[in-house]
Amino acid sequence: MSSIYKLLSLLVGICFSLSASAGIIKGKVSDSKTHEPLVGAVVEAENGNAKYKTVVNLDGSFIFKNLPEGNYGIKIKSMGYKVSEEFKVTVKDLKDIQTLGNIELKNDVTELVAVNISGGNKQSDSYVRSIEKNADMVQNILSEKTIQLLPDVTVANALQRISGVTIQRDNSGEGRYAIIRGMAQRYNSTLVNGVKIPSPDDKYRFVPMDLFPSDMLERLEVIKALTPNMEGDAIGGTMNLVMKSAPDKFLLNANVAGGYSTLFSDRPFSSFDHAGMKNASPAELKGNNYQATAADFSLNHFHYSDKSAPVNTTVGLTIGDRFLNKKLGVIISASYQNFFRGSNSTMITPSANTDIHPVPTTLMITDVLDRRYSTQTNRIALHNKIDYAFNDRNKISLYNFYVHQNEYQTRYTNDTTFGTNSSAVQKSVDIEYRSRWQIQDIYNATLHGEHQLSNKVTFDWSGVYSIAKSNVPDMSIYNFNGNVLFDGNGKATKTDSSTYGTSVGHTWQHNSDQDLAGYANIMYKPRIFHQEVELQGGGLYRYKTRDNYYNDYTLKPSYGTSQAFHTIDTLSLAFNPTQNGTGNVTALVPNNYTAHEHITAGYVQARFMLLPALQVLGGVRIENTQQDYTTVMGFDFSQKNGTIHYTDVLPSVHFKYLLSSKENLRLSYFKSISRPGFGDLIPAPIRGEQFTEQGNPDLKHVRADNIDVRYELFPGGAGQLLLGGFYKQLQNPIEYFVINQGGPSALVIEAQNTNKATNFGFEAVYTKYIGKFGISANYTYTHSEVTTPKFTKYYDKALAQTQTGSTTQTRPLQGQANHVGNVSLLYKNPKIGLDIQIAFSYTGDRITQVSAWNNLDIWQKPYTQLDFSLEKSLSKHFYFFTKINNLTNSANKLYIKVDPGVLDNFITQGLPNQVAGSNIITMQKEVVYLSFLGGIKYKF
Repeated sequence: MSSIYKLLSLLVGICFSLSASAGIIKGKVSDSKTHEPLVGAVVEAENGNAKYKTVVNLDGSFIFKNLPEGNYGIKIKSMGYKVSEEFKVTVKDLKDIQTLGNIELKNDVTELVAVNISGGNKQSDSYVRSIEKNADMVQNILSEKTIQLLPDVTVANALQRISGVTIQRDNSGEGRYAIIRGMAQRYNSTLVNGVKIPSPDDKYRFVPMDLFPSDMLERLEVIKALTPNMEGDAIGGTMNLVMKSAPDKFLLNANVAGGYSTLFSDRPFSSFDHAGMKNASPAELKGNNYQATAADFSLNHFHYSDKSAPVNTTVGLTIGDRFLNKKLGVIISASYQNFFRGSNSTMITPSANTDIHPVPTTLMITDVLDRRYSTQTNRIALHNKIDYAFNDRNKISLYNFYVHQNEYQTRYTNDTTFGTNSSAVQKSVDIEYRSRWQIQDIYNATLHGEHQLSNKVTFDWSGVYSIAKSNVPDMSIYNFNGNVLFDGNGKATKTDSSTYGTSVGHTWQHNSDQDLAGYANIMYKPRIFHQEVELQGGGLYRYKTRDNYYNDYTLKPSYGTSQAFHTIDTLSLAFNPTQNGTGNVTALVPNNYTAHEHITAGYVQARFMLLPALQVLGGVRIENTQQDYTTVMGFDFSQKNGTIHYTDVLPSVHFKYLLSSKENLRLSYFKSISRPGFGDLIPAPIRGEQFTEQGNPDLKHVRADNIDVRYELFPGGAGQLLLGGFYKQLQNPIEYFVINQGGPSALVIEAQNTNKATNFGFEAVYTKYIGKFGISANYTYTHSEVTTPKFTKYYDKALAQTQTGSTTQTRPLQGQANHVGNVSLLYKNPKIGLDIQIAFSYTGDRITQVSAWNNLDIWQKPYTQLDFSLEKSLSKHFYFFTKINNLTNSANKLYIKVDPGVLDNFITQGLPNQVAGSNIITMQKEVVYLSFLGGIKYKF
């Protein structure tokens, strides 16, 4: 396999390397302990009074060209390292090439005799390559240096650069959730410093990854094969956010930047005043039986103002040091981000019903929407870690993390009922404005201790408190209606002045998810059969408390359609009938609940060398889950409360064969689970725009068997070649099924278990640096299959009427793309302090929404994005940087596959964004345009 790497390296060398010149001295420079390249080290060549200087490149190499004949003294200097001895080199003539080989520098930092805390340059790619190589399991890591140079400012967007990871984007084009190896977000878990954190999501367990600023990380790990000492609820993978820890010496980093989205060069950003939004609903303030009136609801947030090209800002600060003879380490990091983003989209709304013409189960369309989002995201994140080493056997640390995010979103929708444009017609047009403010918080505190009880026994423990919250206070919507006259060419000619208001809605929703957890692990290293064996055991206990509140109110115009609509302030509103003033708390009360979860887990594992080159790690984990929930429904409600208990035995074994000092061959098997979200379990109907979703208390958790195989080559420095495959078989995968048809325009769906699903694929990762140039690339192929029931619509000739039937459909898992890839081209010139990166990402087509009808699932077209980043030193401590996203203005497009000829029927009716003769109907086209950020960094 190493020959493959050499071939790839040769190809890269042909692309990037420059031809050699005469009179050359060259060599390499690395750290004497970690053997990683000392990028940026200064190399001096002195010949009498003539002095020459160069710097070490990305791959650790340096070169002097066009040197005159003579004797040279070579010295290498790098901050924090001892100056090398002087090397004597003679250049005989202009065609002479002298090679010094690899020169290793020794660290100049005085190390503690009793307490050894330092360990290599943790920010570098070389450091994380060593972690990947020496790890017990399959994983991929982004280093702090790589994260800093990426065009991304959140962890969600940075995740898409990792092999096998795609992201689900929000309505402003920003990444929010990670899909790992085609497994949707429900099948993945999130850790901060190895500790699982709760989610602020109102229904699910997965954590919105856009909450985390990327500049606070020391590294970003995606673990794809679980060992027994890891929590077992991850089938796709586990994301571990390793936050910055205290440095060996004083550290001060700061950054400030500004920029904007070019979307708002074409249209203004629409904002509203959130000051009048009440945190609690009338029912919360005055009781569920209170009869609310229109006077209880503010209209201030229906007053919109426009901003032209609002400025995005980011500010970051990290400060840290060690005290008390290096025993006490302290680091504090803070980040502030304020972004204005949005999108313009044309959306086609499918009906909950279908037609039989021109073919059975034909798509029906109800509306064409023109929608504009304006979203301001204000994010504050803080983290602090204090560690103290009593001696070389006892250490303790306290970690705190807090993130607070406000999202203010204005949504404008022009909803035109779909119809013919072949002649002059009058269309009914609905206009909707929505004001939404969401507040999300996550706080985690972890007290951790490490103790060397004897030469063979170590013990560590953690006490954890975490809480996640989400609050949507008074999300408000108002609608008004107008009649627009269209001519025979489909152009609007006149809007009837007698428009009228249709409804005003107010919704309150808030939830919290609190964890109290304890972890303990003990390790014993005896010698068995003349070799050291590592035996480990331990467990955890977690107590989770989750609550949810939901209530909404709908007001109608007092005079119906007879009152002309001019502004929201002149519209007379009331509840009709009056008793609706209590809101929907009686109809939707199951969605007001409190739930608890107890997780008790224990494990044993052993690691040993079965052969001189074969390491084996194996063991078993047992996890017991106990859940209960209580709604505020009356005792006559059969599912007022419920309890769920189950126990899982999760074996795993991991083989790592050392082909050489730089090559590994891995084979892993592990069993894992995925617990349903609380919104999946609670029997509460949650109304959506196109369907009502209902919880299922009989839902089973998902179990999976996972196999991984991977070849690894780490030739040195940041280089790597990884080739691997994976296979997953899921038992009881969770999919959504239609359980009731509420008429032709409404569907009720419920999370249910299907029999099984399979998912397998192949991954390749390649990184190579030659001189000042580098390439980093990865590709993942994934294939999955799941079979679920679907409805069909057909005409029964015998009965002479339209019938609804049932069938099954085999399809990929939702969110899984067959082809995923990333390519980054890098240029680094340490001599002038310049870093440049062009990053390209590709995600193939995938299902974004599963339909109740056979073969009418909504797919996302292949999505590509080209980004750019640059960092340039201005002086010893100051740097300029810029990040530019979506250089090609890529649009997000959704489609439905149809039989040939079906589309042409819709085109004649004026359906937008379609291509005649195609076998797909474009359901949505969403554009966000280019955005950029530029600023200054200070590094001490």
